[in-house]
Amino acid sequence: MTKENDPLKKTFIKLTTDFGFKRLFGSKKRSSILKRFLNALFEGEMVIKKVEFHDKELLPKDSAGKRVIYDIFCTTDTGHQFIVEMQQVESENFPSRILFYVCRAVVDQGVKGKEYELNPVYCIAITDFNLSSLSHGLLHDIILMDRYTKEIYTEDVRLLFLSLKEVPREWDECDTSLKRMLYLIKNMENMTTDSKPYIEGDYEDMFDASRISMLSEPEAVAYSQSYFKEIDHQSAIRFAEKRSWEEGREEGMAEGQYKEKVRAAREMLKMGIAKEMVKAVTGLSDEIITQIKNATE
Repeated sequence: MTKENDPLKKTFIKLTTDFGFKRLFGSKKRSSILKRFLNALFEGEMVIKKVEFHDKELLPKDSAGKRVIYDIFCTTDTGHQFIVEMQQVESENFPSRILFYVCRAVVDQGVKGKEYELNPVYCIAITDFNLSSLSHGLLHDIILMDRYTKEIYTEDVRLLFLSLKEVPREWDECDTSLKRMLYLIKNMENMTTDSKPYIEGDYEDMFDASRISMLSEPEAVAYSQSYFKEIDHQSAIRFAEKRSWEEGREEGMAEGQYKEKVRAAREMLKMGIAKEMVKAVTGLSDEIITQIKNATE
């Protein structure tokens, strides 16, 4: 394995991996980084001085309910509950999942015998893609408002989507603290101690949290697994897109696409990729994917 494809041979970890993102934002030891990020995002609107982390897994109240596992879930001294998520690939139900997360956090505040005094719940989703349902932009800030009068009904339920695709390409083009932090999240893996952001020293806390040499042996193993899982997902998606087009041209688009989608789904399932992701990439039905999975096992 060469330095180029060995994640542990680099200076800093890839922060868009599940491990990297949670190490950066989900650690009590490094809560100052999360506070800094939130303050950069809500600059001029609120100042957050303290964050209290909560259990990231919420079990359903009955057997028919759905379990929720957040990337980051915390409450701040401003009285806000924040859910912070990192999403690498757009899936068909991603917007619905984010909405479900927020609604679940709102509902769980209900206590019998008390009035409906709820803490605001904000979900911040950092994505490595532009949402297909929205125009391209660095930030989309969604609240409840009247469709016709544009009057705000409430800002206590709020969805914020930040697209890494819209982060400036050059460090010097990042003119706000938010853009600079997003730039580092996107590009940390390719940074060295000779990189300009490192030399300037304004984000030493993020570089320290990302340094490979600071990982314990179990952390290094966990990071490598998370890194290659992400690589496998990206490779499977590129494989599906490339082969669908090639097969479609050779055999006729409809038949070729279907055959290759089945083949791609089979390969993705063998790699351990979740059925939800396989469905999002291939567009095949749950029934077809289940049949492929059963035949593969």
